[in-house]
Amino acid sequence: MIIFQCPTAVTEYLEDKKIVVLTQTGKNTGANLKDSLDKGVEALIQNKAVKWLSDNRNMGTHTAEDVEWLNNDWTPRAIKAGWKKWALVQPQSALSAMSEKNLVDFFASNGIEVKIFETPEEGFKWLESV
Repeated sequence: MIIFQCPTAVTEYLEDKKIVVLTQTGKNTGANLKDSLDKGVEALIQNKAVKWLSDNRNMGTHTAEDVEWLNNDWTPRAIKAGWKKWALVQPQSALSAMSEKNLVDFFASNGIEVKIFETPEEGFKWLESV
């Protein structure tokens, strides 16, 4: 079920798998980034879900402001909402992948089990096994 959609992202909640899915389709920044992620947190809370898949293959880099918001606002709320498992489909851009590596380290240090995959199918397979 799609719970948020904009030109740069689609956020879904898969009821049968209890997984939030964020597919970034471009440079998802500012209000679009916040809305797409906040809708995912709402789904975690409403459904007592703990699993998240991010398909970031087409993601651009985050701004410094976005990274600050992710680290200091969104992440604590997502953890409080119950988020525990993150399947991350890696961006195609080397710069985006480098930026994302820093985020992965940050999330892992905050108790989120993160696994990186090349395809969403691989990520779903792992999430369904944990």
